[in-house]
Amino acid sequence: MATHVYPVLLWRDASGGVTGLLVGDYRGATAYGSTQQEVLRQLGEALDWRAEHESYSISAELLEPQLREVKVDVRAQYKDETEHRLIPAPETVTLRVPCVTGKAENGLPVCEVPVLELRFHFHNEAQLKDLVRHYVKDHLTGQTPADLALKLPPRGAWLDKVTVRDVRTSSRQTPMREREDMQVLFTVADPLLHERGNQSAAYGRDAQVMALLGKLTHERAHVLLVGAAGSGKSTIISDAARRMARLSTEDEADKSMRTWRCWRGSGARMIAGMKYLGQWEERCEEFIRRLSEIEGIFCVENLLELLRVGGTEANDSVGAFLLPYLQRRDLHMVAEATPAEVDACRRLMPGLLDVFQIIHVPPFADADALSVLERVAHACSTASRLEFAAGSVTLVHRLFRRFQPYAAFPGPASAFIRKLAEQAARRPLESRQISCDDVMALFIQQTGLPELLLRDEVTLPLPDVHATLSRQIIGQDGAVDAASRVITSIKAGMTDPGRPQGVLLFCGPTGVGKTALARAMAEFCFGAGAEKERLVRLDMSEYSGWGAANRLLHAPNGDAASWIQKLRRQPFSVLLFDEVEKAAAEVYDVLLGLLDEGRITDRFGRVTDFRSAIIVMTSNLGASAKGAMGFGAENVAPGFEGAVKKFFRPEFFNRLDAVVTFDALTKEHVREIALKELQDLSQREGLSAAGLKLEWSDALLEKLIQDGYDHRFGARPLQRALERLVVTPLAKWRLAHPQHQKGTITAAWTDGAAQLLWS
Repeated sequence: MATHVYPVLLWRDASGGVTGLLVGDYRGATAYGSTQQEVLRQLGEALDWRAEHESYSISAELLEPQLREVKVDVRAQYKDETEHRLIPAPETVTLRVPCVTGKAENGLPVCEVPVLELRFHFHNEAQLKDLVRHYVKDHLTGQTPADLALKLPPRGAWLDKVTVRDVRTSSRQTPMREREDMQVLFTVADPLLHERGNQSAAYGRDAQVMALLGKLTHERAHVLLVGAAGSGKSTIISDAARRMARLSTEDEADKSMRTWRCWRGSGARMIAGMKYLGQWEERCEEFIRRLSEIEGIFCVENLLELLRVGGTEANDSVGAFLLPYLQRRDLHMVAEATPAEVDACRRLMPGLLDVFQIIHVPPFADADALSVLERVAHACSTASRLEFAAGSVTLVHRLFRRFQPYAAFPGPASAFIRKLAEQAARRPLESRQISCDDVMALFIQQTGLPELLLRDEVTLPLPDVHATLSRQIIGQDGAVDAASRVITSIKAGMTDPGRPQGVLLFCGPTGVGKTALARAMAEFCFGAGAEKERLVRLDMSEYSGWGAANRLLHAPNGDAASWIQKLRRQPFSVLLFDEVEKAAAEVYDVLLGLLDEGRITDRFGRVTDFRSAIIVMTSNLGASAKGAMGFGAENVAPGFEGAVKKFFRPEFFNRLDAVVTFDALTKEHVREIALKELQDLSQREGLSAAGLKLEWSDALLEKLIQDGYDHRFGARPLQRALERLVVTPLAKWRLAHPQHQKGTITAAWTDGAAQLLWS
């Protein structure tokens, strides 16, 4: 039987004992003994056991290994605990760092620093020493002299090797990826047990794992796992595949193929690159033939997708093509689907579901979900040598349960914990503790929710919210008050978890701040993350006429519309349906499910959840009433709510949380808006970067109000007047005088024109 050769870094300590460190092994296998032979024997026995029982966990060997020694100058740093700062040591320490270079399986040069667990690829031999110095210094940054002493590399190290029997492939000289007969498998799918990062256990799902294992091995049945997205279906399949690889049967011809039996792929990969008639069908046949030769199992990521690709209808799709092979058991398959996708499959092709035995993956109870997250955190702690502070995992569970109640456990929350561990693993070893503050910071970054909404101990009085929004929205106290109540309800956790965070209809004349208030709500509620733009706006006048509902939901290529894709990527957003009354009647039927249950399901069973979003609609209904103009209607009862009730069907109107009426603007409001716009203009980059301040005269302000007044269009003409009277002259002046820095520009209105003075 073929063998692998793995390099071992050896060194002798002061007592005469020998330490050996396996190079290239991600588990950092180490042995200690009185002689070199004893150390190599221990490492060899460990690798033999893992090759027999956990062959998928052995890292690829390092080819053509060579030992090198690189001098690295490192400066230790003292910690001042009183002032919480680092003080560099006066002198540097020269370390002789042993490095092992070689080639990875793909032929690329690679360098490892085993004693520091560093590994990187390089392309230029001349730059190797500089790269070693860079990575070692970066790894040892912030180390105190005591810490640095614990990481001093050994002196006089040498290189040896240890061998392990190959049970993963029948021929090491011909790796699986280089075998011509296996190319079609790698084209369509990936070997499940040889994927990077695919070592997670299915915590809390032992019953489902054993049921799947029994159906795949004893019954050789096709299995469909049905559960919500994120409930752990993929992890269950991976765990069952690992247990299947450990099973040993007497009649198994080639035990080395056990870890290559399960292949994860999709319908999209099956047809990728196929341009001509019959090409993808030929690839499918070749894939099925090669997979059956190794008694393999095709693990499909999404069963419904098989019915969506390959043709225009389900009857000429990849799923329809594979169905006869499944019925004859020429192809062995395990697939995943959500309940909504199962319903869609039943509508599109009932015969496909009939060949599967279904295993349901139920949601976790709160106590079970927390237990699973704690086990995930423990696994991350062990793998990355870090620590989760008390209460941090509980905080993760609370945040996801409260602010993403629709998300199934453990999927998103587990990924969140692994992201925390990944960030902590980049820190120095002594700083690898994940605190509640780290949890909160990452959750804010991902969701955009501000800390004042997330922390229960931070109060958020209604007047404070009202004051914040009023600074941006002028002259609309009633509308701002309604928006403030929605925000405080989110803070108090009193919103219905089965619906969007709020469903508001903004009614009023044009140009009075309806869209601006929606934008202000998006900034206040979701603007704390890395992605600042959280307003998704649709002009509903584009969705009138024939086929409007289909255009609302689908892109021309049949995929989900771009606004739906945005909400899938970032569910914490404000969704604005502008001028909703102009949409076709069939669009309102589509929106009923969104407003009531916070989700939209298309004909393929794909569900988009909106329960973390705030839904805002704007309308001009009722604005044609006498006196309902953008300015000056001080004593007019607008009657907007009556117009809304008359226009929309009762079932649509009853799904609104509030109809928010915007008042007409007075001239005093226009003055405040003009002042706000001038102040915002003074903060633009063209001025602030040059250290310039902007001031203006009363005459210019009055001219802006005069030219910006139009009873038909509200405050919008004010923007055009500002651009014409101030912004354009200011831009010309800046281009003509680039030398003027750190001064004050005064904008005045004299002799019928804008005048700019610099001082």
